[in-house]
Amino acid sequence: MNIALVDDRETDRVHLERILQEYDSIHHIGIRCSHFVSGEALLKDYQPFRYAAVFLDIYMDGLSGIETAKRMREVDDGTGIVFLTTSEAFRPDAFTLFATSYIIKPCAKEQVFAVLDHIFRLRTNAKKFFSFSFDRQDFSLPYDDIVSLVTDGNYLTIMDQAGQSYRTRMTFSKAEERLDERFLILIKGVAVNMDRIAQIEDGHCRMQDGRCLPLNVKRQTQLREQWLNYKFAKIRQNAASMEAL
Repeated sequence: MNIALVDDRETDRVHLERILQEYDSIHHIGIRCSHFVSGEALLKDYQPFRYAAVFLDIYMDGLSGIETAKRMREVDDGTGIVFLTTSEAFRPDAFTLFATSYIIKPCAKEQVFAVLDHIFRLRTNAKKFFSFSFDRQDFSLPYDDIVSLVTDGNYLTIMDQAGQSYRTRMTFSKAEERLDERFLILIKGVAVNMDRIAQIEDGHCRMQDGRCLPLNVKRQTQLREQWLNYKFAKIRQNAASMEAL
C-alpha cells in the first residue's frame, strides 16, 4: 500500500512515516511512503488510486493543502485524504472535500492508527468487483468504476467512468442480482451508479459524463428522492467518520 506524505517540513514527514512504519509492523500491510515537499510535486504526475491515502499538510508554500485536495478531487474521488494542520480553521473545507480525517499537529500515534484502521477497513469494504466476459476475455470492474448498465436483449452494455464500454452476453435480471445499494434502476434494463448521477429531471437521468438515460416518468419523483437520500446518507456517513476520528 503506497501512502503519500505531502508536507514542506521534512521533520514532520519523517515523524509521520515512523508512525506509519510502526503501524505496518503490527498489521503487515506493506506500507510504502512517498514524500512530497509541495502540492505541486504531488500533482505533477498524479493518477487516480495511485495511493491508498494522502496525508496532506494544509499550510504550505505555493498550493495550500486545500487547493491541492480540490485538484485531486477533480480526477479522483475515492482516495482517502487526511489533512494535517495546526489550526481548526479549515475543518469545514475538509468536509466539503470528503476528507477521511483532520489531524492537528503534532500527529499523535493513537489518532494516526485510528485513521489507518478506518482507511483500510473502507478499502476492504470497497473492493467489490463486477466480473464478466468481453472480447473473449474475462474482465472485473470495481463497482465504483461502473457508471451504467444497459440491456440489449440477451446482452448488457457496461460503461465505466473512463468512457470505455463493454458488451457482454448477460441478461439484465442476472446483472441486477449482483448489484448493490449504490445502483438505481431507472427503468427495467437500465441501472446507474448513484455516485455518478448529475441530475434527475424532465424524464431523464443526466450522468456526470454528460449522457442522458431514460427513466420511468411516473416514478421520477421517487427515483430522485432515492438518489438524494443516498447522497445525504453518504454525507452523514463521512461526517460521522470524521467526528469519530
